[in-house]
Amino acid sequence: MDMARREARRRHVIAVVVGALMIAGCTGAEDTSPPVSPPPTAATPVASPPAQPSPPDAAYRAFVALESADEVAVVIGPPWRIATRLPVPVGPHNIAASADGRYVAVTSPAADVVTIVSAADARIVSQPRVDGFPHDVAFTPDGTLLWVAAEGGENLVALSVPDGGQARVVPLNAAPHDLAISPDGQELWATLDGSSAVEVRSPLDATSLARPEIGGAPHDIAFTPDGGEVWFSNWSSPQLTVASASSRRVVATLDAGTEPHHFTFSAGQVIASDNGGDAVVRIDSAARRILARVPTGPAPHHVAVAGDIVLVAVNGTGELTAIDPSGAAVPLAVGAGPHDVVVVRG
Repeated sequence: MDMARREARRRHVIAVVVGALMIAGCTGAEDTSPPVSPPPTAATPVASPPAQPSPPDAAYRAFVALESADEVAVVIGPPWRIATRLPVPVGPHNIAASADGRYVAVTSPAADVVTIVSAADARIVSQPRVDGFPHDVAFTPDGTLLWVAAEGGENLVALSVPDGGQARVVPLNAAPHDLAISPDGQELWATLDGSSAVEVRSPLDATSLARPEIGGAPHDIAFTPDGGEVWFSNWSSPQLTVASASSRRVVATLDAGTEPHHFTFSAGQVIASDNGGDAVVRIDSAARRILARVPTGPAPHHVAVAGDIVLVAVNGTGELTAIDPSGAAVPLAVGAGPHDVVVVRG
């Protein structure tokens, strides 16, 4: 399926969710009802083929969600090369790693499945079902819980790690899209489709903390490494938004290309993919100033950092491109539809 059709499918799903909310008369007000917590259930462990061990010189492992190949490519390096591939349910989309690097989780929204992988040996350990189009995932800092944005179900779902047992379901009366958990583990933030507000919950017990108005159309979200700020990209906009984590108020905005989608932080910089501008943008996070742009090819999506190397999943070319500090870019063909990438130490 080409990019235009994938984008049309994604926008259709969002339109259906937003339309359902409007018909139901939802106002987007903060949900004050207690979370619904079904009895914990354990997902059945899933066997996967033995992975190829990393050679001693592989400093990093990158896990790449290949949306159109129904695989996760495991890339080791530098130098960067494919170590193995993991078949996963249809349309793997977003991916995250636990802070200790032990586990990686990838969503398959169309299949209503989340796959949890042992990062050290690239082995699938569980594949819990999460109803409602699971879009994004985020581990708590201690790695014991995995929060899932069930976009179509308008829920946040907590899974135990690594067995995938369902620990909690939290109704939002809004469709969560992307997630971020504060470095201290005290707050879970979620962007909401069709809303300028964001949901703030406790990742420990799902207590509702706030639903602040950020403005714009928040898309992706991430905390700075020190936890002091929260950055957002915005749908169909060149703008990045910066909010104070403590006051939950906007403190800055800046333009970062045509339509920046996803970003990460490294050594005082924000590294953002300009999906509409076919480039990666380096930004001074303190001065809010663009330092450099590196062309990537069409539709770069998520980015990750391996030491001083930036890895970007270039959806339109089927490549994982490694960019060094000088701006030199080396592409590696990984498969059809790379969307997200996460890095753990090898």
